Amino acid sequence: MASSLLTENIVLYNTNAYLSMTRVIRGCYNALMPTYQTSAIVIGRHNFGEADRVMVLLTPHRGVIRAVAKGVRRIKSRLAGHLELFCESDLMLAEGRNLDIVTSARLRRHVSVTADYDRLRLAYLLAEMVNKLGSDGDHPGLFELVQDTLLMLELGEAGALMELWFKLRLLDVLGYRPQLQACMVCQGSQPDAKYAFSPSLGGIVHVSCAGADAHPMVPVGIKFWRVLLGHPLDVAQRIDGAGQLAAGTLPACDAFYDHLFGRRFRSSEVLP
Repeated sequence: MASSLLTENIVLYNTNAYLSMTRVIRGCYNALMPTYQTSAIVIGRHNFGEADRVMVLLTPHRGVIRAVAKGVRRIKSRLAGHLELFCESDLMLAEGRNLDIVTSARLRRHVSVTADYDRLRLAYLLAEMVNKLGSDGDHPGLFELVQDTLLMLELGEAGALMELWFKLRLLDVLGYRPQLQACMVCQGSQPDAKYAFSPSLGGIVHVSCAGADAHPMVPVGIKFWRVLLGHPLDVAQRIDGAGQLAAGTLPACDAFYDHLFGRRFRSSEVLP
């Protein structure tokens, strides 16, 4: 009996000593991990383990990164309120072997887009597109584009015009700016010619030069795209019939995305 009790105590002591040593080693390892600071917009997240989350973060100079927020799903977590979807925060991260680790966070701006379905859908669409298309490196201007778009959504902007403006600007930032100055086939630019937009060629073409994939586009639609690519959204909003022009030419933009990336974004139709 006494021998059995002694054995159990020895095992318990060794187990506690092992756990304590493991904590010390982990703490020393974490202390030696290189750290860095960055601002970030939360564009995605999914649960990891019992209480952690993997955060998908858009940063100004590192592009899209993924990092673990340990214990963020616990009720008393200090990180939780600073890592909500679509919020912008100042973060301290430690570089990990596979995923970086969020060690501290301070909320800079909480973007509320839940007031209506259209704004929420566009916010999810923005996050999905940036997550899938912007994860291949740093794209100058991408952080500012998402920052501005979320702010406009929070202020109440929505609809086809908002969506088209963002999608065209995103194409530009990713290096796929549509060519809208002359026919991509014959280089002609007659003002009275009839045009279409060719997704496969990435720009406008004369109807006589158009292939089967071309989308008809009236001259005012071409000028409208130029405005959207070159000016803030409020400039385009002052154009008569801007909403109708956006709705009428948005399918051509979507077809260009389909050709470039071969995928549709589920947030275009329904919320995830």
